[in-house]
Amino acid sequence: MARQQAPATKATLYRLCRSSGQSIAECIQEKYADNGEEFEIQRVDIAGIESIVISGAMRTDEPKWRPHLKSLTSLDFRLQNVSSAAALIVPYGGYDYALTWGLGYILLNPQILDSSFGLRFAIRKASPTQVRSLTSHTMDTLARTARTSVPSGAPLDAFGVEEVGEVISRLVGRVAAGGLVAAAGKPGAQATIRGADGLSVPLGRRPQDLVSDIRYLHDVVENEAPAKGLEHFENTRPLRPGSPEIAELQGMLSQALEPGSPLIALTWPAEWQEGSQGEADGYRIRGSGAGREEQPEELELHHLLRPVSRYEVSARLEALKRITVQGVNGEGLAISRAISGDKWINFQVDHEGKRYIFHQGRWFDVGGAYLELLRGRVEKILSKKSSLIVSEWPRELKPKGNVDRATEGRYNELVMRVHPDFLCLDKKLVRTVQHPRGFEACDLLGPDNELIHVKHMEDSVSASHLFNQAVVSTEALRRQPDAISKMREVVAKESGRGREIPHNFQPRKVILAFGGREATPAALFTFSQVTLVRCAQRLAELGAELEVLEIKDTPKILAEDFTLE
Repeated sequence: MARQQAPATKATLYRLCRSSGQSIAECIQEKYADNGEEFEIQRVDIAGIESIVISGAMRTDEPKWRPHLKSLTSLDFRLQNVSSAAALIVPYGGYDYALTWGLGYILLNPQILDSSFGLRFAIRKASPTQVRSLTSHTMDTLARTARTSVPSGAPLDAFGVEEVGEVISRLVGRVAAGGLVAAAGKPGAQATIRGADGLSVPLGRRPQDLVSDIRYLHDVVENEAPAKGLEHFENTRPLRPGSPEIAELQGMLSQALEPGSPLIALTWPAEWQEGSQGEADGYRIRGSGAGREEQPEELELHHLLRPVSRYEVSARLEALKRITVQGVNGEGLAISRAISGDKWINFQVDHEGKRYIFHQGRWFDVGGAYLELLRGRVEKILSKKSSLIVSEWPRELKPKGNVDRATEGRYNELVMRVHPDFLCLDKKLVRTVQHPRGFEACDLLGPDNELIHVKHMEDSVSASHLFNQAVVSTEALRRQPDAISKMREVVAKESGRGREIPHNFQPRKVILAFGGREATPAALFTFSQVTLVRCAQRLAELGAELEVLEIKDTPKILAEDFTLE
């Protein structure tokens, strides 16, 4: 007896969002739609719905690796790559649903692709106890992507995903198949689905069954709430290259690239976090158009924004990308790669009811529910105030004769001069086996050996680097056997052997000292809030208590002898 054919076959479905003025043919990339020699577009009827199908092949005259093979063997191979592709596009419910085969997904117009459609279905139907694979991206200053798989399935908690600070772009899991044609007559049937931009799911083989499945998938995404335990996955999403919002957002970013913009913040790129060798004593800035390189002791936002603001608005972002920033040590030797200027900024803007973030050269759509969750976490962290009393933050006379805020190094030195029970360790590196180039234990060592990290917060300052510095220091002093002994040497040297820390010292209290304004969520950019939450979580895991210290500004001027005029 012949085996009965299954009513559905697994395939990948995408969703496109064309405007009312666009034809269905515009769901296909123009270069394929106009390529009549290789691709054919036909109109078809799918259960009474006028649809189109495109099919054909992508060919290359020879594989790119053929010349290498020939140079090694002296043989002439006649080789060609041929890859078939097809897509069936069915309008339904104000969208176009594209069923693809082979390389068919490449044919689709990325400008109108509904990114994360498949993920949105997955988080509404996947069982939180039967997740098989997750792809996550961190949202803090260390841009990291990780794919974790448990082939047999596992509870969501087993994947270690955090509600704050991680974006999910792909989920593989088991779903109840009820509602799909594949489950007809099979009570309790389940299916494994893969949700990302597209949705890999069993789809009906007959036209009327396919439309039935599309109707079901459409209704789930449009009308159902995410499954319990998966709600936060859709609050934040990265925008795909080619997303229609990006062109307008790029224009808004270029408009904001001028000194004093409240929408721009200085941040530290992932390349810096991963590749720098120790703390910088200065920075080498090239490509600013000044005809020479700049070498400031401290990198500030105006070093990037002032040069690009001279350009027409439309050219500013490209001008920023031409600028490079490189860290140098006291001898002027490079301690990092030269990193393009656009990697040193954060930009956030509210547009059409949504908040968008530009970070590490990538755009993110941050949902309102996520912002509320984040704000609550940050408020709780910032409410834990330190009882320590330190000097107010003065101004100082700069080399060019102007008076401006004192540098962090000078401020830390002032605190030690005025309050002898504090020790300035700013840029005093602790060198260990794991950190041969050194790390800063803290900027100030408090009276009871509190590790105090200091940052002046201007209107648009990103404090992410400060938070990461606190984590690196605490992890080293808690986890590395030689870190305590090396720190004891630094403390003895900097105090003139007037102070020592115990042999069994372990960081118990870490203090983030913010200068210039109150420490509130509004004072931090969204991504800096993310980094702060992750910092607090990691310090708690290491057994260290986190507190916040607010430092007021003063108009008094700091003299060379550290008196205030």
